[in-house]
This record gives sequence, C-alpha cells and structure tokens, in this order.
Amino acid sequence: MEKIKEFLIKLKTKFIKFCKWVWQECKDWHTVVIFVIVVAVMYSPVWGGYLCHAVFGWKWCSVMATAYLAFWAGPFTPFFPLCIAITLGIRRIVDKIKGKDNTE
Repeated sequence: MEKIKEFLIKLKTKFIKFCKWVWQECKDWHTVVIFVIVVAVMYSPVWGGYLCHAVFGWKWCSVMATAYLAFWAGPFTPFFPLCIAITLGIRRIVDKIKGKDNTE
C-alpha cells in the first residue's frame, strides 16, 4: 500500500512539473496564437462537417463530424496533449528559422 502511495505522489509531482513547463512555454503570445490555430485546424473537420450539412443538407457530413468529435472527445484520446506538442514543435521551428535569419 505504501508503494502505491509513493507512486501516486511521484506521478502527481511529475504531472505538476509538466503543467508548469507547458505554462512557461505558452506564456509568449506567439505560442498562444499558434496553439489557437492548431486547435482550430484540428477541429476544422467538425465545424466543416456541420457547416456542409447546414448549407448543402448532406447528412453524411454531420455523421462524419460527429464521429470525429466523438473520437477526439473520448476519455483516452490525447487531443490537447497532441495540440500542445504540435504547437511547441511549430514554435521550435519558428525559433530556429528566426535564429538563422539573425546570424546572416
């Protein structure tokens, strides 16, 4: 029982440390804008599907949008961690490009 308690405390500590790191990375307004764009792009099939259903009356679009939404809203799908990873990756690429431009 004691080992489980220690494991949970370690897990909680690592999770808090990870959240603080993500918060530090996302404090820059550029990163927040990139994050919003990534979330919008990743959810665009949902919005697009419902919009196509509303405009053209294609039922399969709302079915596709609902299935996509149900998949990403599920309890074991890492939507936001994936969005954060993509955002930080894009941010690193942008920083690397800026670094090359500053040295030339």
